[in-house]
Amino acid sequence: MGPESPTFAGYPQNTSGSFTESDGRFTVTGAGDIAPAVRETLPTGGTLRDILTGTFAALIALIVVGTLFITAEYRQALIHVTLAASPRRSRVLAAKAIVLGTVTFAAGLAGAAIALPLGERLARANGVYIFPVTSSTELRLVLGTAALLATASVLALAVGTMFRRSAGAITTVIAATALPYLLIANPFMPAGVSDWLARVTPAAAFAVQQTLVPYHQVTSIYTPYNGYYPLAPWAGYAVLAGYAVVSLAAAAVLLHRRDA
Repeated sequence: MGPESPTFAGYPQNTSGSFTESDGRFTVTGAGDIAPAVRETLPTGGTLRDILTGTFAALIALIVVGTLFITAEYRQALIHVTLAASPRRSRVLAAKAIVLGTVTFAAGLAGAAIALPLGERLARANGVYIFPVTSSTELRLVLGTAALLATASVLALAVGTMFRRSAGAITTVIAATALPYLLIANPFMPAGVSDWLARVTPAAAFAVQQTLVPYHQVTSIYTPYNGYYPLAPWAGYAVLAGYAVVSLAAAAVLLHRRDA
């Protein structure tokens, strides 16, 4: 209640709701339905998820970095030196995953922690209404974004270990992670397909950036494109984590069995 809505949302132009309190009674004035605001009825409103749109660009960059973290050694034939220095190959892969994941998490955490309050302040200063969230939700966005990027980089490392070639590994990880996200971000994608992609592909991890709450008593379009993911935030992240763990295990087996 309060922010103006476009005329096609069912409200008179240049009209917004208001409320007053007197003697413990609230008087609400305005036009429209008495219900929680959803994205469809306030399409000009913004979310903290919108401020973190740059996560997608960072994801592409980190997929490349994560893949090159191992494929560069194969290309330059330095993998023989690495494995000679540490014959336990699974330990080498685990060490690479820990270093890559830790550095990526720290960088993502710093980026999200700076971008979120700065972007929110700029948006409000320019008159953009931001759907309110709790402090715990803001914390989840920062931690979840960092975890998403770190886990995606580890997934790229695992796939790079299996492929041993940069081009094939990068293409595979982008096709599995970035492509479903682009399809979900397409407003013309059928809702059923979007929900399916947001459940079973690594792109489900973007649910950690969800801030809107679906109200089932309010008729609306609850799709990932509108900011409503079918999985809970950390459940969506768990899908990506599952892909990373399985891929890392498969990479460890292949690294142990075949010649460097």
